[in-house]
Order: sequence, then structure tokens, then C-alpha cells
Amino acid sequence: MERKFRHVCRLVLLFAFSLGSVMARDHIVGNSKWSIPTSNSFYSNWASNRAFMVGDYLVFRFEMGFYNVVQVSKFDYENCSTENPYRTFLSGPARVSLDEGSDYYFICTIGNYCHLGLRLLISVEKPEPPSQNNSSHAPAPAPAPAPNVSP
Repeated sequence: MERKFRHVCRLVLLFAFSLGSVMARDHIVGNSKWSIPTSNSFYSNWASNRAFMVGDYLVFRFEMGFYNVVQVSKFDYENCSTENPYRTFLSGPARVSLDEGSDYYFICTIGNYCHLGLRLLISVEKPEPPSQNNSSHAPAPAPAPAPNVSP
């Protein structure tokens, strides 16, 4: 019996790990390379057509020395500055994990590339917890206690 239990536990763990890896997605930024775009709206258009979830990854493909990726604050993103960078990636491809539901801001700090549109803003969503509907599968409420009647 214990042997069957261990086997079932292994199967459950294997399923849980494989499910997590299936659900996470790699998003290749720009669908090919992180480079100077043909328009300032290229990367915002690219991001608007995707759903980014906690557990996903961004993959920035770029040539070292010609480009970089710097994760910055909203202020730095809007001003193409790096007063307080969070993370810097100098060699590609850079794989960035999206660990929390929030906005992420990325720029390139080489030359004036950020001003030319080499920047990315994405919004990462948290997965919704399973819904708790009140169907017939919900546990029945506990019965009310019997009234205490004295003679």
C-alpha cells in the first residue's frame, strides 16, 4: 500500500512540475531582435498584442556591444534615462523572468536608441485564483443548533 502511495505522489509531483512549465511562456521581444525599430510605436504595438503573466519570460535577442537591455523605473522609461536602473543585461540573449504582477519598463542605453523607440513597457498580470462558485458541489452549511428548551 505504501508503495502505491509513493508512486501516486511521484505522479502528482511530476504532473505539477510539467503543468508549471507548460503554462510559462517565452516572449521573444519584437518577434526577432531587440534593435532600433522602424517606428517609435513598434514595441508598444508588439506588447499590446500579448498577454504577459507571472511566471512568463521576456527574451531579448541582441548583439553584445551594439545594444543592451536595462530595466528601469517609469520615470526613467519616460525620460530615456538611467538614474536608478534595476537590472542591466549587457549580453544577449537576455532572459528576464516576470515574477510579479506589475508594469515592467525596459530601455536601451546605447547612444540615443531609447529616443529612437528602443524601449518597452509591459503589464504583467497575476493568474486568477480558481473561482469559488456556489454550486451544488459547495459544502452544505452546518445545521443550526437545537434550541435549549427547559421545562
